[in-house]
Amino acid sequence: MPGDTARLAGVLPVSAPHDRKGGREMMTPDKNYSGLKVLGLGDNVVDRYLHTGKMYPGGNALNFAVYAKMLGADASFLGTLGTDAAGRHVRATLEELAIPTPLCRVVEGENGHADVRVVDGNREFVFSNKGGVARENPFTPSRADIDYIAGFGLVHTSCYSHLNPHLAALKGASALLSYDFSYRWQMDDLIGSVTPHLDFAALSAGDVGRERGLAALRETVANGCGLALATFGPEGAVIYNGKDFVSVLPKPADVVDTLGAGDAFITATLLSLLASGWTRGNPPPAETIAVAMEKGSLFAAEICGIDGAFGHAAPIAVNAPI
Repeated sequence: MPGDTARLAGVLPVSAPHDRKGGREMMTPDKNYSGLKVLGLGDNVVDRYLHTGKMYPGGNALNFAVYAKMLGADASFLGTLGTDAAGRHVRATLEELAIPTPLCRVVEGENGHADVRVVDGNREFVFSNKGGVARENPFTPSRADIDYIAGFGLVHTSCYSHLNPHLAALKGASALLSYDFSYRWQMDDLIGSVTPHLDFAALSAGDVGRERGLAALRETVANGCGLALATFGPEGAVIYNGKDFVSVLPKPADVVDTLGAGDAFITATLLSLLASGWTRGNPPPAETIAVAMEKGSLFAAEICGIDGAFGHAAPIAVNAPI
């Protein structure tokens, strides 16, 4: 389900959560990322916490843009937004964070949202409108979009962004194209059709076992994708570059909220790889990947100390259907 990224990084919580709330504290930017231009392309949602009456911006592509900005990169977002309270809140948040959105579409109707409740201390996703207007009005890149995308060092999108028909064009326009499959690769036959167009693929494999996850990494890279990541929940994560399998274990985290931890792991890993000089057709060596994954794991643990994916709560509208 869009927004359900907590299990992706396999962050290991400790028993006592601390009291840091709200998401206004920014992580210390990495000066090595200041010259990196990156784009989150596609999905955005609000995660509506029914037990608190608050909603938080999120979604794979949006989280990538926000986390990259937090880490010090020059990050932008391109996607489709609704005109309801949720869509207005996402737009206001992006403006507040100074994340450029010059070519975003605004379409009359519901923004994407996912409803969350907590049962016996566990977070459960109970409903999603599957992207709202972004699903009902699939994003078709224009010539202006393609020219815009060409100006970034890396573009990140996801299986929830409804962009699969355009991946060949996006790869042709981009310096590097990364894609989050979440769990959809297990249910839909996506690896064969999608991975030839990618430079980086992230697959959530926590519920299929290590053997199947590693086999998926081999298949992904054999299809032409330069780097493939599989996450295994509490067993950590593995990246395959066609030669080496590089692993990282989760970091302990003082947990406030695990939402967004997987996107945080992916973002910090990607930025570290990009800053190291990674280019298409030249997969980084194992040592470089190991450093990047360590940074990803640390950042994911930090994000667990923030409410929502990155804070910025707003009240759920009284008349919002739940």
